[in-house]
Amino acid sequence: MRLVYSGKTKDVYEDGPYLVFHFKDTVLGRDGREDSGGNEVIGEKTGKGSLVLEQTEFFFRLLEGNGVKTHFVERIDGRKARFLRAEKIPLEVIYRELAYGSFLRRYKGWAKPFQRLGIVEFTLKDDSLDDPLIAEEAIVVLGIASEEEVEVMKEKTRKVAGILREFFSSKGLQLVDFKLEFGRLDGELIVIDELSRDTMRVAKDGRVLTHEELSEVIG
Repeated sequence: MRLVYSGKTKDVYEDGPYLVFHFKDTVLGRDGREDSGGNEVIGEKTGKGSLVLEQTEFFFRLLEGNGVKTHFVERIDGRKARFLRAEKIPLEVIYRELAYGSFLRRYKGWAKPFQRLGIVEFTLKDDSLDDPLIAEEAIVVLGIASEEEVEVMKEKTRKVAGILREFFSSKGLQLVDFKLEFGRLDGELIVIDELSRDTMRVAKDGRVLTHEELSEVIG
């Protein structure tokens, strides 16, 4: 296998027609504090990569079982999995069920913690710019995705939100927010990358679950 990308939370290898992700134990944060929405590596936590892969496999299979295509193929071992190769769109599509984290910081004084939102936002996936918000019209004008693709990503993101909301509600939990990435494969947009505590927040009684607690929920 040939290493094609080494990121903050995973290494990506070419494996014939597939990609292999090796999930790292790195912890992301902001200003030295743990925050899955941050772009800074603040340390490592033994076993974290395995938890992220376990969660990604579970939630991608949950989506597949409910009619949302992903690029997940199979787990190889505790920290590696095989994925279909897709043309990555450099966007993060964020669904905010409740007001939390950066949304509260951005709209301080306007939004209340855990206020019901139900909105979709787009950010440009560019660490050098700190993944800025990007308007839907700008996505089209800059040639990142077509107007039709933007609508499809929003539609699929809302469908994922419904699937996750129903699942967590059945466990007595609240979906807070999550972010997805999409790729083009055989003329279709599919969900790619991962879906774990690194990219999703879930709460119980006003407290956001940890990686370990989320794994207990799906275990």
